Amino acid sequence: MDVKGLQVALGIGRDTAYSLMHSKGFPSIRIGGHYVVGKDALLMWLKRNEGKAYCL
Repeated sequence: MDVKGLQVALGIGRDTAYSLMHSKGFPSIRIGGHYVVGKDALLMWLKRNEGKAYCL
């Protein structure tokens, strides 16, 4: 999913979604000039980071 899809899935704003996509440890990949994250990778990341607070 792209940044817009991440926004919808997590209920976050555009700037937060971009920051998350670029953050170290987040399972996004860059394809050309776009960052994407797989749905399965996102779900695994959420499960691994359950209970943690992120300040971006």
